[in-house]
Amino acid sequence: MRYKGLIAAAGRSSRMDGFKPLMRLNGFPMIQMTVQSLRNGGIEDITVVTGCRAQEMEEVLRPLHVRIVENREFASTDMLASVRMGLLQIRDADAVFFLPGDVPLVAPKSIQKMKERLSKVGSSELQVLQPVVGEREAHPPVLLNGGADIVLAYQGEGGLRGAFNSMRMEQMEFLDTGALADADVRADFERLLDYAKKKRGVSLSVCEELYKEAGLLEHIRKHGKAVGDLAASMAERLIAHGACLDVELCRSGGYLHDLCKLSKEHEAAGGIFLRERGYEALAEVVERHKGFFEKPATVCEEWVLVCLADKLVQEEQRVTVEERYQKAFGHASIKPWIVKNITICKALIREFEVITGERL
Repeated sequence: MRYKGLIAAAGRSSRMDGFKPLMRLNGFPMIQMTVQSLRNGGIEDITVVTGCRAQEMEEVLRPLHVRIVENREFASTDMLASVRMGLLQIRDADAVFFLPGDVPLVAPKSIQKMKERLSKVGSSELQVLQPVVGEREAHPPVLLNGGADIVLAYQGEGGLRGAFNSMRMEQMEFLDTGALADADVRADFERLLDYAKKKRGVSLSVCEELYKEAGLLEHIRKHGKAVGDLAASMAERLIAHGACLDVELCRSGGYLHDLCKLSKEHEAAGGIFLRERGYEALAEVVERHKGFFEKPATVCEEWVLVCLADKLVQEEQRVTVEERYQKAFGHASIKPWIVKNITICKALIREFEVITGERL
């Protein structure tokens, strides 16, 4: 199926004491995290409808390689008008994933679950796949099988929600509270901040602040950045072949994996450091990067990619697993867990290469 994404971010944020799309979460403008949510789910072709502060929005969005449509009548129109403008640019899609600009924290696995269901829908008459969390409608709803045409032609009441409710709909249950997390007022935004810290990756600027706080030496920072960039590249290549992963969690997890390198049992120390500051997902990645004691179920996990990338980088240079452990082979009695770890790394590399068709 041809999956495409549509983000409506034209409004004025009239109930918020700030302009929502450019307010920062984990060091990223919110609109960038919304785009990331779709990209993490393998949706590459994304259209963003802007309006208020369009020039500032364009400066943030252009580097993300999205299609930008400006609603110049944003002050006098509703979200339905913005969605229609966007849909006119993507009429060839089989399925359109829709997000408001202030819903930036949908989990990659939620989008993967929806794509799995869509692959089984086939030629059914379903026009909207609507996620729900508990009894609440969540995001992103997906338009398919003529649903876009219905939205474009809809003349009834209730705006965009009314248009959705006029179609043949199937609900899909999520456990992802991030699919409900929007920001209308300051209290909502504070909850988003906490949730983003717990669940998602962070920007380079946030990593730099954590480096300073931990007193991390420059050569260790450089190694971390090399690991993080490799882990993010691996994630992007897997996503291009059907996986759903948080690329920025891979990147920043790698950047921070040796955050407490100078401490005894630095993996656990780094986890404690990050948990104390609310970064739970990052803490888990850091805690688990020591090595593989059992083969993970799949290479398509953020902590697995960071751990594997760490075994493929020596200082700042890309190396083979054997080169990474060269010193260990120099000892008369190499530890059995190192031999096992190398075997597991090679198996994960093979899995990556089978999925992507590329050499790692």
